Formats: sequence, structure tokens, C-alpha cells
Amino acid sequence: MAENEKAPVSRRRLLKIGVWFSLFNALIVLLVSLKYDVLIPHQVWSEHPFYICAYILTHFIFISFLPMFFVYLPITILARSTRASLICAALLSTVCLILLMIDANVFSLYRFHLNYYVLEQVFAPGATQVFEFTITQYLIVLGIIALLFTIEIGLFKLAAKVVDKTSDWLLYGFAFGFAFLMVVVQLRHVVAFAKNERQLVLLDRYFPACLSINANHLLSAVGVHVNETKVHVNYLGKTYTYPKSSLQNVPTGKNVLVIAFDSWRASTMDSICSPAIYEFSKKASLFKKHYSGSNGTRTGVFSMFYGLPGVYWRDFCKQSISPVFVQALKENGYDLKLFPSASMQNPPLDKCVFALAPDQCGSAPGLNAWQRDVNVANGFLQFLKGRGEDSAPFFSFLFFDSLHSMIKPDDYKGPFQPSWDCAHYERLGKDVDPTEFLNLYKNMVFYLDGLVKGVLAELESQGLLENTIVVITGDHSQEFDDCSHGFWGHNGNYSASQMQVPMIYFNGKDTVVSDRWTSHYDLVPTLMRDVLGTTNDPSDYSIGTSLFDETNIRDFMLVDSYIGIGMIDTLGNITNVYYDGDYSITDKNLRDRFKVPFNHTLLEKAESQISQFYK
Repeated sequence: MAENEKAPVSRRRLLKIGVWFSLFNALIVLLVSLKYDVLIPHQVWSEHPFYICAYILTHFIFISFLPMFFVYLPITILARSTRASLICAALLSTVCLILLMIDANVFSLYRFHLNYYVLEQVFAPGATQVFEFTITQYLIVLGIIALLFTIEIGLFKLAAKVVDKTSDWLLYGFAFGFAFLMVVVQLRHVVAFAKNERQLVLLDRYFPACLSINANHLLSAVGVHVNETKVHVNYLGKTYTYPKSSLQNVPTGKNVLVIAFDSWRASTMDSICSPAIYEFSKKASLFKKHYSGSNGTRTGVFSMFYGLPGVYWRDFCKQSISPVFVQALKENGYDLKLFPSASMQNPPLDKCVFALAPDQCGSAPGLNAWQRDVNVANGFLQFLKGRGEDSAPFFSFLFFDSLHSMIKPDDYKGPFQPSWDCAHYERLGKDVDPTEFLNLYKNMVFYLDGLVKGVLAELESQGLLENTIVVITGDHSQEFDDCSHGFWGHNGNYSASQMQVPMIYFNGKDTVVSDRWTSHYDLVPTLMRDVLGTTNDPSDYSIGTSLFDETNIRDFMLVDSYIGIGMIDTLGNITNVYYDGDYSITDKNLRDRFKVPFNHTLLEKAESQISQFYK
């Protein structure tokens, strides 16, 4: 730039620089958009290739210009300084690109964009335990930020040179072409909404900040028939009758120990990955087709201790409604001892599930999850050793976190090789070989199995097993691209790879091996029977029944996530109902079923379960 960067300059020239700068950034944004593009089903690409390309082009060019309109434009007009405009443009574009790259990675793994729930966890206490990374990964991120900022400065200077060497008509031509293409795309989307072409309507879910035009209301008003299926669901702001009637309890005095692994796959509860737990399962009951109520921690744990769907979560937290099971334990003199690895203040389980023991919801000592997990096991062992003969019966919850963080001890290699040294989320995507990542996960299962082995051995050595109910399970499962759609981790879908968890239930008498469809909703009714001698029908406090109830044959499973509810039916269909009123249907392997009509009868059954405790 020839002129003094501090001197006032032509606003018109700076604004033209901003337009060229945004165009250059659009190229980078379109490269980042490939993360989203590859996830669009091949069927949609093959049927509508030109429309999708135009849709992607217009959308990402549009969002590339948003920072210019809302920040660069007013600062440039007010400051009229090349330096101020350069710093503003470089900083703002760097931040926007970083956010877009984060969103692209979040979406590629979980199929939702940055939202309230993600930000809530990022800024809540204990966020470093929810999102646990290595020093190397933090350094890589800092390096990327520095590189992007340097590139942005270079792009601004390049834009200034281009302005001096090109005609304004070039920009006018671009503006006209972009506006024309945008109108064509939006009109086609209006038609897609009117005809309910699911493969095109659902495109909006793939891209961030996507607000396509829906003219169905206007078309209906002028007499044009529209084929629209809107699913309006609202489960917030309710009042409840919970339980429906007073519980009649005859406590048995049995101790209760619930051991849960965050993110535990059912397939790794075997003689190879978890030999100690597997041996223990032989003298317990094993439920081989057991599902969590959710693909995430907060409502996975919620479904476990309430026996209710996770859509109650927010209202119960706001109204401080504790689980009837925990209330009854407290009222009957049980010693509540919680041993969480990560803080249960994020997600805020201390506000609902364990509101009666909030002082015990902090994290265990230790920098990394594996260190905290060692202290969880040791803390419980010390608690057992400190109990006297006349001690009150206890309820303990041991919540291990190593399968969520997957950061292993430096001196621990593990039996499953080759294996990653930590979770390299930046490498994940479609068509990535999961072997080394899955082996890391299996190594951490093996590691936790050793800790649980010590806990079970201590129970047995003290003669407590005969008077203790032991539950070993997970809050939800963990996927390693099982369905070949690029899903990793959890929170992304309702397939078995994210929903099915081990369920081992030891009560000293039953040794059932069941292939029935059971759920976390069934755990509380079982514990109420075995621990508290509750004579009420389970429908007074839960939507589940006893794990041992052979008459409970489900024709669908109600589940939920951050962005909506799901209904898994016996035909293998998974219906996603989003809180924004949209829906999608896939088969059990997550292949889209665009032509399958929405099952309103199934939704009525789900809402009947959900509304059981509404006043």
C-alpha cells in the first residue's frame, strides 16, 4: 500500500478493498466447507449436483461477507484509516475462520453445529475436563491461529493491490452474478419446501447459519397446495406430578454400588477388553441389548437415575426436582457417597440428579482423567475400609472418565496395538481407518477394568457382596465410524453404536442373560424393588419397568439428544424429531430414508410416554 497507513484515506477505496478481501476469504471458506460437503449423501449429490454446488457457493460466499457488513463497514466509515481497517479485517476474519473450522469439525463428528449446549459446556466450570486435549494439540491450535492471521494480513494487502489494477465493473459483474444465482437457489428451495422434497429440505441442516426461504405460508394463503410435514414439539416450561402417588417402601437395607464408565461401548464388555468385569458378569445378570436413554452424558445419567426421558432435564434442574430413588435413599438413612472423576457441575448433575449431595459433585484430584480415575477407585476403597460394623447402608456412584478423554498414562502401553497415543480428533473424518483409535479406546477399557477389579475384590474381601446391589454400565456408547457415515464419538445419532451400553446387574440371586430390549429407564424400577422394597407400580415414577420383567416387550425406544428426540422402532427405522420442527428418517445403519412418510402414530406414542408426569 503506497499511502501512509495512519493517514485518512478514501472510504470508497477501503470499502472496495474490503470487498476483494472478502472474496479472497470466500475461497478459504469454500475450502473449509468441504468438511460439510462430503457428508451430504451420495444419493442427493447424484440427483442434484448443480443445485448443490450453487447452494454451497452462494451460502458460503454470503457468510464470508457477513463480517464485512457488520463490523468492517462501520469501523472503516468511522476510522477512515488503512491500518485500522487492516487490523479489523485480519482479526475478524481469523476469528470467523477459526469458529468455522471448529464448527466444521464438530459437525463432521456429531452432525450438529455450535449451539447453546456446546457453549454452555465450554464456559461452565470444569470445561477442561469435558474437552480434554494434550499440550501438543493446544500448540497446534495456536500455530494455526498465528498462520491464519498472517495469511489474512497478506490477503488484505493483496486486495489493496487488486483494487489499484482492476475496474469497478468487475465487482459489479460479480455482484449481479451472485444475486442472480442466490435468487435461483432460493426459489428452488421454495419449491423443495412446498413439495416436501426431504433430500433438499434437509440440506439446511448441513451448513452453519443456514436460513433458506420457506414460502409455504404465503403459497397456502394464495391457494397453492403445499405438501408440508411440520412436527411441533415443546417440552419446556412444564409442571409435573412426580411421583404420581406416594411411594410405599419397605427398605431391604442392601447397599448399592453403581459403577459407570463415560462413553462405554457394549462390544468391549468381553473377556479380552474387560476380563475382570466379564468374570463378574457370570455371577450377575447380563442384559445384552441394553440402551441408554440418550447419546450424551447429561440425559444418559438422567435416564439412569430417574427412569424418565431426558426432555425433563431442564425443567427438573430449574425446579430442583430430585430422583425419587435418591430421595427415598436419603429418607431411609442411606449414606450417599459420590465419587465422580470429572466434575458433575458440567454438565450440572448437581442441580438435579444429585441435588441432595451437591457438595460431593466436584471432580476427583488429578490433572488428567486417568489420574482422577485412580483416585475415584482409591477414594471408594478408603470409604469401604473406614466403615464400621454398625454403619448405615450406603449408596455409591463411581463415575469413571478415561473412555471420554482417552489420554493414557505415560508409562502405560496397553495390550491392543497399534494404538494412538491420544485421541487425534483433527484426523477424524469419513474413510479414516478406525483401528488405531479403537485400539486406544480398548486399552483404556482394559485400564479401567483393572481399577474396577480392585473395587470388586475389596467388596468381596469384606463380605459385602452378599448384601450389595452392584450395577456396572455406561452413560452412553461411543462410535468409531461403525456405520461408515463419518460419525465418531457420541451425541451424533441414535444407532446402536452410540446408544447400546453394557448392563450388568448383581443382586446375589438372579443370573439372567437377556436378549430383550432393555433401557436405562428400567434401572430405577429394578433398584426400587430390590433396595427399597417399593410396592408401587413403576408407572408411578418411571416410564420403564423392571429389567427382569419378561412381559415388557418394546415396539419402539424413546431416546433424546441436545437437538431433539429420537424414536427407534423394531423395523430398524430411526426417526429424528428436531426441536426446530423438522425431522429426518434413517435406517439402523443411518442410511437416509427420504421417501418414508413420517409416522405420526409413533410420535403420539412417544409423546404419551413423555407427558405421563405432566400436571
